[in-house]
Amino acid sequence: MSFGHGFKTKYFPISDNSYNPVNHGSYGLPPQCVIDKYYKEFCADLASPDTYALTIQPDSYAASLKAVAKFLNCSYKRLAFVENATTGVNCVLRSYPFKKGDKIVMPSTTYGACANTVRFLEQKIGIEVVVVDLVFPLTDAEVVAAFKKAFDENTVTLALFDTVVSMPGVKLPFKELVKLCKEYGVLSLVDGAHSIGLLPLDFADFEPDYYVSNLHKWLGLPRGNAVLYVDPKHFRTIQTMPISHSYVSTDAELTAEELDNLLVTKFTFTGSKCYASVAAIEEAIRFRSEECGGEDAIRKYCFGLAREVGEMAEKKWPGLKIIENEEKSLATALITAYVPMEDYSKSFDASNLVAAKAFIKFAPQYQIKNYKSYLPFAVHGGKIVVRFSCQVYNELSDYEYAIEVVQKTIEAFFLSEFDKLSL
Repeated sequence: MSFGHGFKTKYFPISDNSYNPVNHGSYGLPPQCVIDKYYKEFCADLASPDTYALTIQPDSYAASLKAVAKFLNCSYKRLAFVENATTGVNCVLRSYPFKKGDKIVMPSTTYGACANTVRFLEQKIGIEVVVVDLVFPLTDAEVVAAFKKAFDENTVTLALFDTVVSMPGVKLPFKELVKLCKEYGVLSLVDGAHSIGLLPLDFADFEPDYYVSNLHKWLGLPRGNAVLYVDPKHFRTIQTMPISHSYVSTDAELTAEELDNLLVTKFTFTGSKCYASVAAIEEAIRFRSEECGGEDAIRKYCFGLAREVGEMAEKKWPGLKIIENEEKSLATALITAYVPMEDYSKSFDASNLVAAKAFIKFAPQYQIKNYKSYLPFAVHGGKIVVRFSCQVYNELSDYEYAIEVVQKTIEAFFLSEFDKLSL
């Protein structure tokens, strides 16, 4: 069976057919077989909590670690499961022994929750934040050069950067940035919230200090599931969130075997919660391999659809401009565009926070309540951008409708809301 609406009907029957799902990048959607596995594990836990927690969960956790490790081509002992990418970033940043005056480099496009964690450390410890300003489209070389300049001008302890930025949804040259970090002796923390299931990853030639990826966005797991990669040299310092029964002091006396298994020991059980999503990982990987035809087939369809969406959007909406460079390295299954707001109002200025926040607050509610569709907006480079997400159950017609919806949304904002603002 080919991808598209028929594939959705067969494998994603839980999806609301009255809704237009074009924002997969935010929350993801598991296929029915994964939902069934999740529900089976959830019920097994409830049926006999002692049995599940003490005899099933540890083995299930280890099996899922090994499945993801094979997927990434790395040792499972370097991996741990956490609730989401933000939790993983917090585990790293709030465990590392930063000192006052240490410098963290991050781009201006850093995901808000992660940027806030860095700002927390700035206030709590006195670390210094160096922001690399990125306004796209940029070439990969320009992005690397911007980070290199920050490293040349500062003594940097750690650099935080994305695989694919949330907004705008553009891919960064993250492998090249990891190599740059190694050259400068800078620790690398890769926020790969959009990566596993979206991008080809091989940790044999990509060894950051830390990396985290959601598994619900693009791998097809229920939410509350992400994987954290830690280089063994940081096993002693990394701690769970919350600190739990598995806490091990950084200066504890450990055998070589205990140290080798330390990450698994710390993270296998961090408290009473639902581990059903972790138990469903092998089924998600099986579905992608057997029912979807493998990762290459998934990427070919989703990336190709995103390119079609970009071409269609620019034709259907004069003035809209897809954010892409000459290398065509920015778009993945996510593709983002600058919106021609000036065609609707000459007085609207996206660099005005009051105006921009008012529009971004108005847009989701209006789209969903009136049209059962949603494309996210954000401000980038002083302009409004809109992001499209493409998945195996989508077809081009989904985005044709979504564009009509956002055009009507912008018109409605300027007719009913903009003049009320005190600018």
